[in-house]
Amino acid sequence: MNGLFETAFELSGGIETITGPASSRYGANAMHGVINVISRPITYKNTVSTNIGPNGYKNLKTTLGNQSDWSLNALTTSNDGFRELSGYDQQKINFKSKLVIKEWDGSFNLNFTNLNQETMGYIKGYQAYKNKEIKYKNPDPEAFRDTYNIRSYLKIIQDFQNGSLSITPYFRYTDMDFKMHFLPGKPLEQNSHKSLGLQTMYQSSFNNHFMTIGLDLEMTEGELSEFQDAPDVSFGPRLAYPKGAHYDYDIDSQILAAFVNIEWNLSEKTKVVTGIRGEKVEYDYKTNIESGTRGRIQVSPNRDDDFTEFSPKLAINHKINDKLALFANYSRGNRAPQTTDLYRIQSKQIPGGAKSEKLDSIEIGIRGGFNIFNIELVGFDMKKENYFFRDSQGFNVENGKTTHRGLEINILAEFNEFFRIENSTSFAEHEYDFNHLPNGIKSGNQIDSAPELIANTRFIYSPKEGTKIELEWENIDSYPVDERNAHFYKGHNVFNLRAKTPINENLSIGIYVNNIADKDYANRADFAFGSYRYFVGQKREFYLMLESKF
Repeated sequence: MNGLFETAFELSGGIETITGPASSRYGANAMHGVINVISRPITYKNTVSTNIGPNGYKNLKTTLGNQSDWSLNALTTSNDGFRELSGYDQQKINFKSKLVIKEWDGSFNLNFTNLNQETMGYIKGYQAYKNKEIKYKNPDPEAFRDTYNIRSYLKIIQDFQNGSLSITPYFRYTDMDFKMHFLPGKPLEQNSHKSLGLQTMYQSSFNNHFMTIGLDLEMTEGELSEFQDAPDVSFGPRLAYPKGAHYDYDIDSQILAAFVNIEWNLSEKTKVVTGIRGEKVEYDYKTNIESGTRGRIQVSPNRDDDFTEFSPKLAINHKINDKLALFANYSRGNRAPQTTDLYRIQSKQIPGGAKSEKLDSIEIGIRGGFNIFNIELVGFDMKKENYFFRDSQGFNVENGKTTHRGLEINILAEFNEFFRIENSTSFAEHEYDFNHLPNGIKSGNQIDSAPELIANTRFIYSPKEGTKIELEWENIDSYPVDERNAHFYKGHNVFNLRAKTPINENLSIGIYVNNIADKDYANRADFAFGSYRYFVGQKREFYLMLESKF
């Protein structure tokens, strides 16, 4: 995913997931959940580690610092790929330092990532991922992605008698060239954007309650072009994808948001959280080519668009006893249309037709521990409006509706100090809630590529300090691969093994085995343009890791 290969999660101090809409606190796009990558704290020990594996895979990761004021984390990875012409080279750097500006405590963070990737195309045909003659072929050897990204922020905090104020200016820059191999004409997309932003937050306690208020500002300049070198592509007598420029536009964007969140401690056992966020997004779009329609491509004339949305939240948490608690949440997620939703449009769309996505969610659950178990059990019901997506025939669909209902379970069973089992399971129905005749969507159809069951189970054995052996079981249930629910992928079970142990106080060794049973499976299954399509899962692979502290 674009947002993850631009993120230095391999260099992070931890990653937390927040399920359900979180727009009231984290802003637009926090729809079904949040992946929060937490910066690694400034280290007290320098380390260097390396991994080597099949297909020319190797990486080198290091952490350097002076134990208190700064640290530098760096990663370089190279991989020839398990499919033909599908390798990549990637570098990630994170620098973090502490500082004091007068009476303000501060921290500075700088992230840089660079990726040069030979991307893979789908292999086609029913269960082609089982065909050893084609499963490792790459039908789009010319496809590639070259991108780099810079993110930086300065956070300063001032403590007061009853609260604290934090001010965080930040900067982001992204540049990417991407061969769109999944379109018949295989055009080249070039996009970039730079953003300046400011986040402010004041936290204070009053009468045993706790309040957080904030104001966020962001200004962005972006550009995107899509150009097809190949000849015109026609479906029958109709032109579909013309040779030449498809899109070429510039975007100026401004975001202004304010939020307030209050934790009301009604008693020692009961807490209520109320929150709301208001956010306004403005776009100023200018095309650099003539507006009009050619084939499926429509170039919108210059226009301005703005969206104002409010995201409320209400939550209650009640302790049954010292170990168990009941909780319930209502929240709304909002997502203003992305610039590509609004301005990379097709012949059947109306310029500016996309609306803000809205997701209303109710959750009820219980969490806590008893005997050897720690458990979290959550039931949820969600309804989404103005869902924007691309269907299996390559057409954009605006303003769809979906529903999401299910049960999520997280279990930790600690049998003794040496052995534990961790499990995360989701049972859910993800369904379309509207009819759309062109691609056969009927209300009640299961959303394609959305399994009803997803489970991950980890058996962990730690016979001594620093030693960890983990067997992981990944379970994906069957799911439809088209909107009509006429074609399916049967799902899969994959097992992985990880082991790590110290050789001495400064040197550790690890062995990882992915897909122990050498299972034939698909990382992604799809049905489009009359054919099954797959991204193949990796075969059994062995990796060796060495880590040294100094």
